[in-house]
Amino acid sequence: MTMLNQVCVMTIRVPNTEHAVKFYTEILGFEVDQYYGDTIVSLKHDQIPLILEEHSEVINGQNNVVLAIQSEDLEQDIEALTQAGVKFIINKPEACPPGRYAVIEDPFGNQIELLEFSKVK
Repeated sequence: MTMLNQVCVMTIRVPNTEHAVKFYTEILGFEVDQYYGDTIVSLKHDQIPLILEEHSEVINGQNNVVLAIQSEDLEQDIEALTQAGVKFIINKPEACPPGRYAVIEDPFGNQIELLEFSKVK
């Protein structure tokens, strides 16, 4: 298993992307980096990319932030974490704009994405 200790993306789940973009740009001063369709927006940030993602199951007052940890070999990490007894929400690699991902849960129910960036730019 590769070291899974490099945070690479922070995703904020929002019920309305347009409203979220307005808040994060006009109120907080972020700039839009890129749109990925109508429901995913990347904001410019020097260190860790901030992603606004429209999600139908957002509940106000609950944590709607998802931490993404970089994986160099997603299949290998899925296998090692499965053997370690880690609970998966998504246990097979799925496509996303920057590459592929899977989702685990920590012992407290927090979701953590394992993100493998595409090798081709």
